[in-house]
Amino acid sequence: MDPIILYTAFIYFPVVCVMLTAYAKQNRILRYIFKSLYMPSLIVLYLLAAPKPNVLIILAMVFGWIGDVFLLGRHHWNVLGGITSFGLGHICYIAGMLSTRPGLHLTAIISVVWIALCLVLVRHFLIPHAPKRLMIPAICYATLLSGTSAAALYLSFVSFNAAYLLAAFGGLMFMLSDGLLAYNMFGKKTVLGNFFVMVTYVLAQTALAAGFILHGGI
Repeated sequence: MDPIILYTAFIYFPVVCVMLTAYAKQNRILRYIFKSLYMPSLIVLYLLAAPKPNVLIILAMVFGWIGDVFLLGRHHWNVLGGITSFGLGHICYIAGMLSTRPGLHLTAIISVVWIALCLVLVRHFLIPHAPKRLMIPAICYATLLSGTSAAALYLSFVSFNAAYLLAAFGGLMFMLSDGLLAYNMFGKKTVLGNFFVMVTYVLAQTALAAGFILHGGI
């Protein structure tokens, strides 16, 4: 392994550990600092480790970083900014993944069914708890979020490649993370709710990045 990549990994994982500890201990200052550092450290790791970094994947991660910064606040415009940023990020993830395997297959149709199922679950469990002004953005975001998961699942079904399977796991973790986030924001708040949101979020972004790296960039 390239020493530079190894050094970057030694930066990335401590950032993750301190960030998760800050959420577990409810340390607001460390949470703000290290959540802001999380995605930049992952972007650097991806750029150094991927043989041919994909611009769309880099943009997806940048939008993820912007979304992270927005969600450090809890005003309605913070939530809208986070939804918009992560939504743009998922568009980039989907475009980046599907550009490697164009064409319509049976699994693409199954992916559409998967997205529809996810939207039904969102409508039943989360939308009733969300403020009315966020209902349409939430539905649009849920479509894009489930689309990222569907795109990764589609590619893993078509190629049965370990890299795509890892990305598919990341997509599923993203759905779980955002589901927990929405429930914690609009439903029943729990002391460790944000901690579990961040654990699943780190698993999601790390698995997606690792899958893209294994595939050469994506």
